[in-house]
Amino acid sequence: MLPFQAYAQQQFERPNFDGSGSSVSEDEPVVLSADDVAYDQESEEVVATGNVEVVQGETVLLARELSYDQKNGRVKARGEVSLMDAGGHVVFADEMELRDDMSAGVIRHFRARLADGSLFASTRGRKINEQVTELDRAVYSPCRVVCDDGEAKEPMWQLKAERVRIDEAAQEVIYNDVQLEAFGLPVFYSPYLSHATPGADNKSGFLTPELQANGNLGTVVKTPYYYVIGQDQDLTLTPYFTTQEGLVMAGEYRQQFDSGSLITDGSITRPKDRNALGFVDNGNEIRGHFNAKGQFVYDEDTDVGFDVRRTTDDTYLRRYKFSQDTQLTSRAFVEHYNLTQPGDRSFLRAQALAFQGLTAQDDSARIPTVLPQVDMMYESDPGRYNTRTMLTANATVLARDEGPKSRRLSMTGGWKLPYITADGQILEVQTRLRGDVYSVEDVALADGRQFEGTTGRMIPEVSASWRYPFINRLEGGQSVLLEPVVAMAASPLGGNPEKIPNEDSRVPEFTDTNLFDANRFTGYDRVETGPRVSYGLRSQLQFADGAAIHGLLGQHWRAETDRNFPFSNNLNDHLSDYVGKVGVDLAPFTVAYRFRLDRENFSPQRNEVDATMTYDRVTLSGNYLMLSNDPILANKEEISGTAVVGLSDEWQWFVTSRRDIETSFTPAASTGITFKNECTYFTTMIGREFTRDRDIEPTTTFLFRIALKNLE
Repeated sequence: MLPFQAYAQQQFERPNFDGSGSSVSEDEPVVLSADDVAYDQESEEVVATGNVEVVQGETVLLARELSYDQKNGRVKARGEVSLMDAGGHVVFADEMELRDDMSAGVIRHFRARLADGSLFASTRGRKINEQVTELDRAVYSPCRVVCDDGEAKEPMWQLKAERVRIDEAAQEVIYNDVQLEAFGLPVFYSPYLSHATPGADNKSGFLTPELQANGNLGTVVKTPYYYVIGQDQDLTLTPYFTTQEGLVMAGEYRQQFDSGSLITDGSITRPKDRNALGFVDNGNEIRGHFNAKGQFVYDEDTDVGFDVRRTTDDTYLRRYKFSQDTQLTSRAFVEHYNLTQPGDRSFLRAQALAFQGLTAQDDSARIPTVLPQVDMMYESDPGRYNTRTMLTANATVLARDEGPKSRRLSMTGGWKLPYITADGQILEVQTRLRGDVYSVEDVALADGRQFEGTTGRMIPEVSASWRYPFINRLEGGQSVLLEPVVAMAASPLGGNPEKIPNEDSRVPEFTDTNLFDANRFTGYDRVETGPRVSYGLRSQLQFADGAAIHGLLGQHWRAETDRNFPFSNNLNDHLSDYVGKVGVDLAPFTVAYRFRLDRENFSPQRNEVDATMTYDRVTLSGNYLMLSNDPILANKEEISGTAVVGLSDEWQWFVTSRRDIETSFTPAASTGITFKNECTYFTTMIGREFTRDRDIEPTTTFLFRIALKNLE
């Protein structure tokens, strides 16, 4: 290896410059190696032959033969020439003539492989400077060029242009008189086209278009345009051209701040007016939606943010395929976590909530607004014998135009003692004292009167839990776990007076997830009272390869019947139904089965199965839910599933559907095919929706989307 620059500077002064004409730092020496290097002092020319390699910084030149003309500052390379720049792009040529810093020159029979694998070929190329290369009669493709019997076939698609300019500084490739060919056939022409260079920063331009057709909107064409406002913000505008409803304008704005981020999106249109039944009426109406989500760091322990979701009417989001939601929740919040002190587990959150119901049964006058809701939690560091003290508080103001209104203040103080015996039994004892004060209006009582005033309750509670895990390790690395569990709690009866409206505990469910909870209500307005015991058995079989089978079976007993929380279909029973789960994780199968069985005849009252199988190129997933005479949700039975089959490395077929077995109704089903390789992605899908709701008619939707690499 010969340090070329050091050798040359002993004999002559070498001009140094980069593509802009400024001097190159002497910290970037040129190092040359070759099988043979000769220097002609009379002509001031260095000639290197055989496995020539020239390195300057991150630029590398390889050739069979190289000559350096010191007088004119020119480098000529011949024979299997390749030049790799700092960006990872590689240029191949039969012959190159460059300036001595390799930043500019002429390249004959130009071929280049960019950093992302894209290919350029041209009869003649010119490096204008270190950042800009111009090509004549060029071909570009990011697709793999397949060789068959030594002959290269046409790529799946390519661009052919009279002139191409590759500008690394502007991070842009510009084509003039360009033609798009697919499988060797011309399909599109444009006098001008541009796209970003590989690895470029965000660049403005059109994104992948989308074609849809359905009975509600007709033919829909989406042509999104992405606009870079700055390094920290961008905007995407998407006009929807529909044949039946006219133009829909949608957009998304994003901005990143030092302390957080903001994302907003929305849409607006002015179609024909429709009445309450969905029939076309006279005139036009404004329809649209708006979403905004932001989260910001106020200090190292405090976040502030909001999540706003609103729409002009009930059916807009579903009719125009923005969302299938039937309720929108808007929220603004401040959250404080005490993270600076080790062991401190305090938390404070203040938030405001607003809801918008989108079903025909929703009455906006009876939908509540929560402003504010404040939650606080504190848990101390471990004290003597690992005891902890706890304090939780909640303050909520709930208002609505019609119906009950409430203002609630709830506080709970507690203490817990965990203990592990010498033989591995795990015990925990807790005591809690809870006090609630309510100021309410328009609360309907059982005798037909309306109550307005102040009420409250005081609920002392003691609870204890016991677990005793038995583990046996078997030959071959397997292990078996059996763990009996008992949880007990006791509190005075009568903790749910009718003067307290139930706003946040309306749909209680008894499942394996809350079997051992002291209070299974998810909110504050209802509580479980009286003596009660839950007991069950956990088990797990763990295999050496990580596969496992685990399960749980348990039951609940209460001293007094309490219709507030349904543990079975018979609300007067002391004993609950049996609840449990079985989980199987044995590749390629994953199954989660949850159940509730009648305590007398073991008939299934709730069955829920989630299953997934992935084998080779096939992925199957499904869900089944069955409720029998559920006290809250009545009867329900439905099944849904998805199948994805890889037909090859590039082709994939999918199908998905959901069916309500109880009503023999299929809300939706769809199927489609996707293709994806190194340079092309497209999907086509056809689906049928059978739901009818005012101006939403049952419809068949066809979708087609195609994306070409680097042209998105």
